[in-house]
Amino acid sequence: MTAAPDNPPETVTGTAVTAGTAVATSAEVTTGTAVTTARCKNCGAALLGRYCVECSQAADVHVPTTGELIHEAMEGLTHADSRLWRTLVPLWIKPGKLTNEFVAGRRVAYVPPFRLYLIVSIIFFLLASLHTSHTNIVQFDPADSQAKGKVSNCADAGFEVNGHPSWKPRIVHACEEITRDNGNNLLHVALATGPKAMFIFLPLIAFLHMLMYWRPRHRYAEHLLFLLHLHAFFFSVAIVLLLLIDAAEAWPAFDTTASVLATLLGWSLAVYTFMAMRRVFKRGWIRTFFKASVLAIVYSVVAGLGVAGVVLYAAMTL
Repeated sequence: MTAAPDNPPETVTGTAVTAGTAVATSAEVTTGTAVTTARCKNCGAALLGRYCVECSQAADVHVPTTGELIHEAMEGLTHADSRLWRTLVPLWIKPGKLTNEFVAGRRVAYVPPFRLYLIVSIIFFLLASLHTSHTNIVQFDPADSQAKGKVSNCADAGFEVNGHPSWKPRIVHACEEITRDNGNNLLHVALATGPKAMFIFLPLIAFLHMLMYWRPRHRYAEHLLFLLHLHAFFFSVAIVLLLLIDAAEAWPAFDTTASVLATLLGWSLAVYTFMAMRRVFKRGWIRTFFKASVLAIVYSVVAGLGVAGVVLYAAMTL
């Protein structure tokens, strides 16, 4: 008979081995006579499986190998790509479907609305920032420098703001900066300010849109979701328009085709908005057409004021 050892070996209950690494799948780990609870490294919750039930982090948090990093990156890219395409197809060919799917609770298959809007808008503003202005925003004729009553430079323009004489130097400086680089710096500052202004513009338009659908009433969040998807489509069309402009500049023979496509895309915005409003808010053709017309007027006024404010702010910060 062999005597039992004084110090029995350590035993672990309920373990799973993945890639040669032991992962605790039970809330209790026994070491000798002591009982220790295995906890998540991220939030400290007790581990009951391969993933934390509180924060979803994997229990196995060892430093990955290069091969594991590459595998994780490829898996993330393919999953994101699949989800993105499943979102972009209905966004383009089924107006309003994404909003209906989100409200109905079918959300896992699609990119979340706010993330989709951010992705598309960031791509648009990034591409737009790469373009340069070819239009003379402010231009003076040097030949008028000797003519009486003619304005030949910004200092002679006579910028005056009643009650705010201190604004004149800033306006003159902005005029000189715009003249110096043909407004390219103004364009870049305005494009950098645009995304921030959209965070004010979208909630405001959503509120005004909600007033149009008072009975039966829809929640404000539904109108905001609708406008997020709508503007994701708007920005995606704007991206295609920018690419058409670049293509027409690179291949002059493509200019006529690009103009036709740009016109069709421009009209598609109105048709898309009408179809999306009818699918999401389920009104008749005539009532939807009336509401879409009102939305177009309100949108144009608010957007015009917003663009003017952004340009003015950009000019004052040059």
